Amino acid sequence: MEDNKFPALDTIDIHELLPQQPPFVMIDRLLAYDERITTCAYTILADNIFCDDGVFTASGLIENVAQTCAARLGFVNKYILQQGVQVGYIGAIRNLTIQREPRVGETIVTTITVEESVMGMTLASARVETNGECIVEAEIKIALAPGN
Repeated sequence: MEDNKFPALDTIDIHELLPQQPPFVMIDRLLAYDERITTCAYTILADNIFCDDGVFTASGLIENVAQTCAARLGFVNKYILQQGVQVGYIGAIRNLTIQREPRVGETIVTTITVEESVMGMTLASARVETNGECIVEAEIKIALAPGN
């Protein structure tokens, strides 16, 4: 696949790739995309629904990982398949390790690596970092909603 047929990643409105909309958006920009690896960033804001006492909670981190998967799928749908956004659901989270929860003002960078994708199911490994520090690792299974 040739990179020149896609827009520059920093020009893409992340909302166009996601079925989720504010206030339930837990990523704010797409940093990298290829067939296996997708990276998104998110700066934690104080008014985020998953913040508690200035900390972005485990639920928010899991949703951030899931939305990084959704951004990958949205990119594929919009720019490769040229179709609409698909809805997916978290099928499973395994081997979740949270070293620490990030604080308001920190930017997290989430990278998912597709391990397998078959019949509407995607298994990916995820890594969340802030300032080069790995704070979360997990495996996530995403299932596409019927009819997508």
